[in-house]
Amino acid sequence: MLGAELLERDRWSREQLMAHQAERLLALITHAVSRSPYYGEVLGADAAERPLAELPTLSKTTLMAEFDQVITDPRLRLADLQAHLAGPDPSQSFLGEYRVATTSGTTGQRSIVVFTADEAAVWRAVSARPMMRIGIGSSLSRFAALGSPSPVHVTRQVLVPPGVPTPPISAATPIAELVAALNAQQPELLLGAVGVWRALAEEQIAGRLRIAPKAAVFGSEAMTADVRRRVREAWGIEPVSGYAATEAPAIATSSPDHPELEIADDVVVIEIVDEDGKPVAPGRPGAKVLLTNLINYAQPLIRYELTDSVVESPLPNPAGRPWRCLLSVDGRTADILYLRAPDGATVPVHPSVLGSAIAPLVEIGEYAFVYDAQGLHAHIVLTPGAAAD
Repeated sequence: MLGAELLERDRWSREQLMAHQAERLLALITHAVSRSPYYGEVLGADAAERPLAELPTLSKTTLMAEFDQVITDPRLRLADLQAHLAGPDPSQSFLGEYRVATTSGTTGQRSIVVFTADEAAVWRAVSARPMMRIGIGSSLSRFAALGSPSPVHVTRQVLVPPGVPTPPISAATPIAELVAALNAQQPELLLGAVGVWRALAEEQIAGRLRIAPKAAVFGSEAMTADVRRRVREAWGIEPVSGYAATEAPAIATSSPDHPELEIADDVVVIEIVDEDGKPVAPGRPGAKVLLTNLINYAQPLIRYELTDSVVESPLPNPAGRPWRCLLSVDGRTADILYLRAPDGATVPVHPSVLGSAIAPLVEIGEYAFVYDAQGLHAHIVLTPGAAAD
């Protein structure tokens, strides 16, 4: 029923979709202001009557510092959730009602996000919508989710349905062990990080891996043309790529019929902004994404700051659907390199797009990246005859 409802929205007009989003946003803000001490104080009683862009943003630091005040269910206390996560089986539900997921902490701080069973079901359905478009639905029962080994990663807590058996493997499992486990499991749906599945596609092409999946949804890294080609060669399927976060497990996804990422405007509001929080025009990379999660009510996230650089497409959706599209998800803003172009201008570029974005501006022969105590550095070798600067 939920899947059919989500698919029906593909046929909506943009005006219908925006009316639905506005209705959901009004309900969320009204709930948050009335039930969350934090939002009641920070947003004020008239928040639902004001434009979203006028409301204050919420950083990860503030979320965790004010966690008990942000929450709308008083039974959810940070200390209790932390004890649950540190317990012998954090993969189990909390209070018999909530799934508890955490971010990886690679940005310097870990956040905790809770989902009710119904909220998790919505996120699974939204994640599956690209597959439902080509007739692949909830009948798939064997999942191979190769993400974080943590039992409280969002892929394990939310995106894999409770009770569905998955082998004890992750992106950290050695390739030889992955091959053996997957050959035994014969998964129907592949989930997880782009890099590990590209390596496994090579194993399939070489004949060591012998599986026949029906669908694949990859994330964590940019989906390149080379990865798509390898997946098609290995398994004869068109992979779906996704932009997701623990705070919203399906922000935008591609579909087998076209590679652009369609923003799930029915379950999220995303604002792409610069370093000063001002809106960025389509076609230009932003410094942050302000996420409003329209599904999670126990832990409302309104204009929550994600330090991701993404680019919205300035063109209409090529599939004719009402969703806005992203041209690219370049990665975290903290990883951006600031390089000098021949005219002396400073060019901000994320490592994931260095080749395509910088090559027209400077004459690069080779490049590599090195992490050390001072952070990320680029080692660049210019082509012979290139200008010294």
